[in-house]
Amino acid sequence: MKKLRVPHRIKSPRVVQELSRLAAGLAASGSRIEDAFWENRLAVKIAAQLRTGDDQNLEAALDQLYDADPAGYSEFIYAIEAAIECSILTHEDRRYDVLMFAVPVLTWSRFSIPSGPVTEAVLAKLRVQLQTHVLAANVQFVLADCLFSPDQLPRGYHLTHELASKLWAAAVAGERDLHMNPRQLAETGRFLSDTRYLLGGIAVPQGKPMFRWQADGTGEPRGSSSPVPKFSKEEIVQAWQTHGVEALRPLFQGCAFELLIPDGFFSAWRMADRLARPYSMHATVDFLQTTLNIPASRLRAVVAPFYDQWLEEYRISFTLKERDDVLYGIVWTLVGDEDENSDIVGQIEATLRECGITHTTLLENRFLLDYCEECGAPLFPSPEGEVVHAEFPEEGEVTPVHLH
Repeated sequence: MKKLRVPHRIKSPRVVQELSRLAAGLAASGSRIEDAFWENRLAVKIAAQLRTGDDQNLEAALDQLYDADPAGYSEFIYAIEAAIECSILTHEDRRYDVLMFAVPVLTWSRFSIPSGPVTEAVLAKLRVQLQTHVLAANVQFVLADCLFSPDQLPRGYHLTHELASKLWAAAVAGERDLHMNPRQLAETGRFLSDTRYLLGGIAVPQGKPMFRWQADGTGEPRGSSSPVPKFSKEEIVQAWQTHGVEALRPLFQGCAFELLIPDGFFSAWRMADRLARPYSMHATVDFLQTTLNIPASRLRAVVAPFYDQWLEEYRISFTLKERDDVLYGIVWTLVGDEDENSDIVGQIEATLRECGITHTTLLENRFLLDYCEECGAPLFPSPEGEVVHAEFPEEGEVTPVHLH
């Protein structure tokens, strides 16, 4: 997730060094007991930084670890995410494990993809499906009454933590919904294919399961009284996708959409980020076939790597096989630990074949991350090895939209 780096305060070299030291210690740990030592101290320091409402020290420590200690960097980023999305709260003398979770939805449409307020009727149906198919028994949970686009998710660590804290408090208090002020949400960019998120908070008595796949047939954590789970995670996902889609259908009129499994906020975000890439490609090819009234076999894909300081993404252009004009393009961003050594081209080619495109041109040029100076849209590779603006043919009667 891209983090905005707005300098609210001057960062503290002492705090940055201490955060880096603790993360490096955790990465070098040789036992579970030592892990706990470093994790506890690092969690306290991160929580203190989140309370200040300023991300500068966290960002500076990440920058320092990125070059000096990659293993420490990985431990630190996961420690930050854990501090943001989960915690332990006390309510009426009872301790609760709390989690901020997300429900990603992959979607595409020739028309506008919805975002913003969600009606109580839809939320009520969604709550039933979550409780029936995904969440463990006797879980208290709350949903934010908003369908978030990526542009509307909180930007930065402390803002994400603030929203998580509101969801936790509402869940512990037994509330059903958390109201979001639509006037405070950012505008949503218009794309053919995009991701939407429903956000919520879960609260359970400390040590109890949150999700059905954690529990056995008795509803207790696995291993407590029966070693055999009632449902596998695959069965839970299938049931959720079958019934959850019907609950969300009123929100996605005129859209194709795929519902993903709810999970912790950052895990769900990473899962959606990976799956959105092939989903967007399938959506693009379907769109071009139906709009131009041609089979996928008449399309050609042009694939090229784009760099900043290092490889950032691949951009894929689509042309007719007999012409060089770029009709549309999509961006296949590297995510997680992917880099130049990852077989990204193999993934792209396999997805193109799934879409029915058999003619692919691979460019080995090291393109810079160029964008249109007028509209800000990414520029895409042409078969001749130039970067150009994707232009849909004039005879196509379609409202122009950019593609992710």
